[in-house]
Amino acid sequence: MVRLFRRSILWLVPVIVIPLAAVLVVQYRFLRTLEQKSVSAERSWLRESVEVVADAIDNDYRAAALRALSIEKNCLCDGAVLSDWFRRTPVGGARTFFAVQFDGPHASYLYFAPNGTAKSLGSDEDQAVKLSTVAWHVAHKMKRAVAHPALTVDERDERHRIIMRPVVDASEHVIGVAGVILDERLARAAMMDVGARVLASRYKDHASYLRLRISDRVPAAVPGREPMTQPFSFVFTNWRLGIRDICATPEELAALGFKNNMMLSGGVMIVLFGAIGLAIQAASRQMKLSQMKSDFVSNVSHELRTPLASIRVFGEYMRLGRVTTEEKVREYGEYIEAESRRLTQLINNILDFSKIESAEKKYKYHETDVVALVHETVCAFAMPLRDHGYEVSFTAPAAMLPPVVLDPDAIGQVIMNLLDNAVKYSNGEKSIDVIVSDDTEHVRIAVRDHGIGIPDSEQKKIFDKFYRVGSGLVHDVKGSGLGLAIVNHVVKAHGGRVEVVSAPGQGSTFTILLPKGVAPPSVAPPASAAESNQGKDTEAA
Repeated sequence: MVRLFRRSILWLVPVIVIPLAAVLVVQYRFLRTLEQKSVSAERSWLRESVEVVADAIDNDYRAAALRALSIEKNCLCDGAVLSDWFRRTPVGGARTFFAVQFDGPHASYLYFAPNGTAKSLGSDEDQAVKLSTVAWHVAHKMKRAVAHPALTVDERDERHRIIMRPVVDASEHVIGVAGVILDERLARAAMMDVGARVLASRYKDHASYLRLRISDRVPAAVPGREPMTQPFSFVFTNWRLGIRDICATPEELAALGFKNNMMLSGGVMIVLFGAIGLAIQAASRQMKLSQMKSDFVSNVSHELRTPLASIRVFGEYMRLGRVTTEEKVREYGEYIEAESRRLTQLINNILDFSKIESAEKKYKYHETDVVALVHETVCAFAMPLRDHGYEVSFTAPAAMLPPVVLDPDAIGQVIMNLLDNAVKYSNGEKSIDVIVSDDTEHVRIAVRDHGIGIPDSEQKKIFDKFYRVGSGLVHDVKGSGLGLAIVNHVVKAHGGRVEVVSAPGQGSTFTILLPKGVAPPSVAPPASAAESNQGKDTEAA
């Protein structure tokens, strides 16, 4: 049954592992796809962000320039009014404001600093202004009507970028021009300020991680990694606004997310495999325990049939009158008594094990002569074995031992179990030694046989319930598998321990060590010897 179950477990391994491996592969592919989409999403978000900031900068320049260059026609020649107006309507990055009035073929020019004071221009700057206003001067001469004067930008000279707006009269004819000359360095700083304000207001949670950059060069294109830049559409149109995350690139962020997800998925898989392994192990253990219980029932049935058959046979001989001599009657009576004792011991083991399992086992402790107890038990055990050639020798200590607080019936049963094991595993060696001795702390009861012995790897397991050593001769011996488990429990309940010395082919020695002069755990010793002799025993679980 156990072998069949183990084979079924081996079939379960591919049934469980293959689907889980498939799930892991699918998860890996999904996470790779998610990584790629995360890169695309992050880059799209950055691209959208830079577009928003670039549009905001363009709109800010349009609004500021339109406000500053919206001059009434009657103010073109009034320097004081223009000075105050330009001072109160700043434009980011402005170097010089100017106003031009056309009078036939002639034109008069007024120049102002951003703070409103009048200024004169250098030849290059003056030439740039005149070239940029020529078209409007021509429109004036041709009396061209301009219904809705709009802003225009002249960037032919990149050193002197100019924003202009024509001034028209009541008939919508051009009579002059108002404009502003931009300084590249000042304009770059003003653009960065506007961009920072937009990031802070629109992307509050991420603004601290984003950095803007303005460049007049187009970045080199990398396949699959198009640059997150946006050109300006109003002024400085050859400049590009770029944006980046100072913590990591989109590829690095996606790779980190993939790594974290894979670690999480791997952890879940490990836990899942561990849970499945534990479940299989628990099922295997239960099946093994079930098999052990089945073997126990089979072995106990065999153990019960053997003494019962002997008792029935000898009883029938006596009932049918086939036994005529007193010697035979006594002999058959001894056989019946021995087999009854063997049957009683087996039943007691089963009942004691049941009580131990249900934590109902109780002991009656009182001061006992250990030497006398062991001697009586050995004599009772050796009687039915004498006709089979077994020799059970008993060695008492040289000096008298003090009484020990114990349960005589429980310790007697322990010794009987050890003697019974010695007989079962003797392998034809019919000599058994029982030795009582002591040391400074313990009374020692040793049961030694010269049988098949126990391997080192099995010596810690033999005290487990239902456990049977798996090697040849040991496994062939019938038994309940409870004897040594009961021995270990009883001795521990008395505060002692069991030691095993054994080797294959050299026999085994089981030694019981009982504490000397003290009561077992949680058990108070009798108040006096008189009370002990009167039968006032102390009970403990």
